[in-house]
Amino acid sequence: MRKILIAAISLFWFGAACAAEMLLKHDEIVSVLSDTVLHASNNGNPAEQIFQKSGVTFFSAGGNQSQGTWTVVGDQYCSAWPPNPALACYDIARDGDKVTFIDKSGKRFEMSLAK
Repeated sequence: MRKILIAAISLFWFGAACAAEMLLKHDEIVSVLSDTVLHASNNGNPAEQIFQKSGVTFFSAGGNQSQGTWTVVGDQYCSAWPPNPALACYDIARDGDKVTFIDKSGKRFEMSLAK
């Protein structure tokens, strides 16, 4: 019985340690992204995205740069990148400095808050 209890406690602590990622709600997304810079790797190239509080966003990777707009609709981050005016929306999860964008198919795009 003691071994089962120890195993159960170990699984609980391991699960708690791994469960730090949390989906963000509307106000949390606005707070995390407004006037923020995120870094990532895009096909092996360093990438950076800047989110201005005004709703303008810039993405650069491999010497290429683009400008779009961003907003929060409900509990999702949404962006549009010209020439396509359609919004693409993502759930946002955060674990410490890691910010993960999750599309409707479940594909994950991880970025890190700039330090």
